[in-house]
Amino acid sequence: MKHGLVVAVAGVAMVIEGLGGCATSTPNSSPALTSTTSASASANSAPTSAAATAGAGFVGQWHVHDATLDIAARTATMVVSLGMGPCSLGPPHACSETDSLSVLSGDDTHITLGVTAVSFTDNTGASAANPDPGSSTAIGDSMQLVLQAPGLLNRVVVHGFPGWEGGNPYWCGTGVSQANAQLCGA
Repeated sequence: MKHGLVVAVAGVAMVIEGLGGCATSTPNSSPALTSTTSASASANSAPTSAAATAGAGFVGQWHVHDATLDIAARTATMVVSLGMGPCSLGPPHACSETDSLSVLSGDDTHITLGVTAVSFTDNTGASAANPDPGSSTAIGDSMQLVLQAPGLLNRVVVHGFPGWEGGNPYWCGTGVSQANAQLCGA
């Protein structure tokens, strides 16, 4: 019976550890619980994609039209700005979408990112409901970014991202040439 309890606790620890990157704040968590949870998960879990890192050519800030993508070694944050339209039927407040992503795989020529969280805010910074659930990003959506030239990435949807169908696949960053900068729009 005790062995089963240890396995159950370890399983809960792995689930909690896996969700750790999904929230930006955890007001009710305690440092002791977090440290114990991490130690349990590390000792009892198989290697996951959390160990994947972005190549140096991908790390930094990228943009296309009304969106930015900040890529760090293991995570990324994408913000689709106020061009999404109104958040509600009430007073018109423009909406923004923020997607948290993790690096699933990659090397110096490409990376694959997976969505771990999606949130919406209005132009006052208040949380908002999803203004268009049918065409928005969802947890589990994934994309591959291919380094085309210095400062230029090409996005390929692997799974999901229904709102991106037919959209501009290019992201521009530091070092993009003047000719390639035009590919990323205004």
